[in-house]
Formats: sequence, structure tokens, C-alpha cells
Amino acid sequence: MNIRSILVSVLFFNLFAPSILAQDIMPPLLPWDGKSKELIVDKSNPWITPFEKSEGLESPTYKETMAWLEKLANESAYLTMTNAGISEQGRVIHMVIASLDRDFSAAELSTSRKPLILIQAGIHAGEIDGKDAGMMLLRDIAVGDKKELLTKANILFIPILNVDGHERRSQFGRVNQRGPVEMGWRTNAQNLNLNRDYTKLETAGIKTIATIINKYDPDLYIDIHVTDGADYQYDITYGYVATGGYSPEISSWLSTSFQPEVDQALKDMGHIPGPLLFAANGNDFSAGNIAFSFSPRFSHTYGDIRHMASILIENHSLKPFEQRVLGTYVFLEQAINSLGAHFESLQSAVKSDSEQPKESIPVKFKFRETLADSMQFLGIASSKVKSEITGAEYVKWEGKPITQVVPSLLMDVPELSVPVPKAYWIPAEWGNVIEKMRQHGIELETLTESKELKLEFSTVENYKMGTQPYEGLMRVQSFDLDRKYKTLSLNPGSVRVKTDQPLGELAVILLEPESVDSFFQWGYFNTIFTQTEYMETYIMEPLIAKMLAEDSELKKRFDEKKATEPDFAKSPRAIYQWFYAQTPYFDQNWKVIPVGREW
Repeated sequence: MNIRSILVSVLFFNLFAPSILAQDIMPPLLPWDGKSKELIVDKSNPWITPFEKSEGLESPTYKETMAWLEKLANESAYLTMTNAGISEQGRVIHMVIASLDRDFSAAELSTSRKPLILIQAGIHAGEIDGKDAGMMLLRDIAVGDKKELLTKANILFIPILNVDGHERRSQFGRVNQRGPVEMGWRTNAQNLNLNRDYTKLETAGIKTIATIINKYDPDLYIDIHVTDGADYQYDITYGYVATGGYSPEISSWLSTSFQPEVDQALKDMGHIPGPLLFAANGNDFSAGNIAFSFSPRFSHTYGDIRHMASILIENHSLKPFEQRVLGTYVFLEQAINSLGAHFESLQSAVKSDSEQPKESIPVKFKFRETLADSMQFLGIASSKVKSEITGAEYVKWEGKPITQVVPSLLMDVPELSVPVPKAYWIPAEWGNVIEKMRQHGIELETLTESKELKLEFSTVENYKMGTQPYEGLMRVQSFDLDRKYKTLSLNPGSVRVKTDQPLGELAVILLEPESVDSFFQWGYFNTIFTQTEYMETYIMEPLIAKMLAEDSELKKRFDEKKATEPDFAKSPRAIYQWFYAQTPYFDQNWKVIPVGREW
């Protein structure tokens, strides 16, 4: 393309792009005038946020956000800013710490008798509501009339986790979302989704979060998002692992002590709280709502397996930015109050979950065979319209509130559980995996001298790889396993991972191959599928003849295999490979997952 063509294209885009803004063609809005609008300060207030100054339409840039927060922290003795991490493009991931007692160090906060809440915004940088809500809330704590919140809890606030995605901002960030005017990008600079990274730890953002969790030991973790998808009346939807998880007592605390108070606070301020919503048919909710079993690659399920109360907020993308931000403010304020009021019972729940037996652990869940209870659903009327463009039907939302009774489909039945060994052993040569275990905060015992052990290993019999990369990795899609013992010489630097430790369940999830978030399924051991040594046919033919002549039992097994497996009998390659595997020349490490179990 020549320079003139490029200039014409840019001019065309600049002239016509404003006429195709999705904001102008979104479904009709329900009127809203919630009491939470009273949280917005007067224009004359010197601490007005950029969000408030823009009348709820805009969200500040990274530079503007950090300058505003730094100025606020310098004004208040109860706030400090710290550099929590560095992004792939070199930006600082900032964290604000709020403490009435000025306990700003990790040592002080992790041992304080006050609960600690970790609030995270902008993991998907276009879904930025939490940043602007947090700025308002910290302002009201530091220089307003809500300092008493710091008598209830200490606060860690990450305004923007995906800082690089945040700065890839434009009017065309999220086509399904009503504001702000400019939005950031969902993925980071390497096009990785941070909320798929909690187990594999490939991104700077989630490595930062793992470090914060390990250092500060928060009692409640809140991850703030904005949805995609269908229309409905709820504006603030959120969820946690209610059933089918690894922390049942924490789940009970969230459902009985936390959620009722938060829901009531939202209702009192003019919002409509609801559960996480996923239409069973992918379009509307006529077929019900699905409560998925998320794996620990996601924030709230990662928290669940760590026995840390964790919540995923999903504000409704079709509601105005102002409404979503104000609802988030109300949620966070009440979360602080509820955590402070019920901290002792949460501590008991954490203790109970941490001490539960670990004989076996579910690594995969399925849907219940019968439907769970139905739910009263506050929906929006819709109709099916035939497209003049594609000829297919699509859902058209009509902006009229309706109430439906829809089934709840729960995915909380353990489909596969694995027995928990006494420990796992990871050889030194798999240093990348060892380092990830260390970054998770899992306790490791490192060998300082060589050691020979007889351990149980899983061997992959049949497998199929994914057809394309997922989050930059080639996952193992399906496989069959066989367990066998073998003696292994472990070199210095190899590690022993005991399962009787606070993060024992997480270790199992990462190391047992059947787990959907295991390092094996993520592809970190894919080199075991490469066979590097072979045997030529001119060697195999005389060798096989010699083996059959000298080993009658081998001949019997060979004859039986040919008789029962026609495909094998017709394949010279399969026959050679089978005999090769009977020889000591065969690679004994081929397709053996290099994680040994100690029973």
C-alpha cells in the first residue's frame, strides 16, 4: 500500500468511525436514578476524581490515575503507594495500602489482628469499574467522612493490574460495553489473558498477584470485572465457589454472613445485585442459568483452593459506566464492613477448610444429573429476529423488564478424583515447573546431594494435542494413563513437594495429570512425547527372530496380540515398535510424566 492509500484510509476511518460507535446502537436502557448517586462529590471538591468530573463518562489514563493516587497518599497519613510489580512493557503495577494503624509492611499486615482485604481492578483493562470506584472510596476514607472503615479492616488496592492493556485504550475497546468513553484492552501486551493465568503463572500481572498473596496473606480477595453477553435487570452480579469447591466452610461464610449484607446494601442504594449469569443456550435465559465449575486458572477458584475467601464481581456491561462504578463502590464499602463484623467466623472457616482430610481430591467436575432449584430471574424481554444479512435468527433485546422462573444448572459434581500421595518429586531438570511451584508459595524441600528413589510415575499411553495454541501454549487435549513404579536417580536441585502443607491441594491440582489445570495438560512436559532414538529394520528383523526363538512367552504374547488386534497385525511399523519396546534399547523415559509420587 502506498502513502497516499494509507492517508486516504486513515482519513476515511477518522471521518466515519464516530458514526459506527456501538454505544449508539446498544439495546434500550432501563431508567436508573439510584441513591448511590449521592456518593458523587460536588464539582468544587478539590479531591473530585476524573470519573466524577466527567459526569460518570470517562476513566483516567494510567499516568493520570497514578498521579491522582500519589497525591492522595501524600495527603493522608493512612495511605501509602508501593510498587508491586513491573509489566511486560516496563510499567509499574502500583498498589495502594490503607491502614489506620499505619501498618504498611507485609509483616505487619499479615500478622495484624485486623482483617486484610485485597481489591483488584483492571485485570481485564477495559473492564475498569473497580479503579474508579476504588479511587472514590479511598478519597472518602483519606480526606472524607469514611475513615472509620479502617477500624474494620486494612486495605490493599490495585487500581490497574493489566497496566499495558489499560494503555491500549480507545473508543473501540469493547463493543458490548456501555462506557467509559475510552476503554483499555482485555489482554496484556503479549495477548495473554491474565484471568486464565493463575495456575501457569506466565504473566507479570499474575506473578505479582501470587507474590502479594504470599507476602500479605489477605483474608478476602475481590477481583472486579465487567460482563459480556445477554441483557437483564441486574447491574452488579458476582459470585464465588458456592458448591463443588475446595473450601466448603468459606463458601458457607460467604453465602450466610457476607452475601446477604452486601446484597442488602446494594438494594438500599438503588442497585440490583445478582449471581454470576451464563445463559445455558448462549443467547437468553429461557433454558436456564449455568453455574460453571471454574478451574483454578481463574481468580476466585484459585483463591478457593488456597482457602482464601475470594469473589468475582461481574458488573453488567450494558448498564451505564456511572451506574456500574457507583454499584462497585457500594459493594466494596459493605465488603469492608462485613469482613470486619464477621472476621472471627471467617477465621474459623479458614481453619476448618485448611485442616480437612486430603485422602483424595476432585480434579474435574460435571453437571448434576437432575436440575437444581429454579431461580426467579429478573430478565429483559427479547424476541427472535431473522437477520436480513445472514438469514439466521438473533436475539433482539427490547428494554422491558420481565420476571421469569428459570432452572439453575449446577456443575458441582466431582467427576474424577485422585488419591493424594505423601509427596511428589520433581527432578532438577524441570526447573521451570519448580520455579512456578515456588512462585505459588508451595513449600519445597530441595535436594543438596544425589538421591535414588523408587517412585510411581504416570505414563501416557494414547494422547491427542490441541489443534491450536491456547493462551500461547499447546495443551494436551485427551490422553490415557498407566501408573508404574521406576527407580530414579535425582540430582541436586530436585525438589520434594509434601502434600501435608497449607497449599497441599494446590500442589495436587498442579501436578496430577488428570487435573485440567495441571502442568502436564498445560503443555509444560510436551517434550516427553518426542522419541529421539530409533532402530533400523535391518537390525530389527534378525533381532526379533532371535527374541522369538529364545523367549517362548514373548512369542505367545506376540501371537495373541496379532490375533486380537487386526490393525496391529497389518502394520509392520507397529510390530517393529512393539518389539523395540521389549528391548533394553527402548527409551524408558518416553511419554513418562516426570513427576514421581511418594506413597
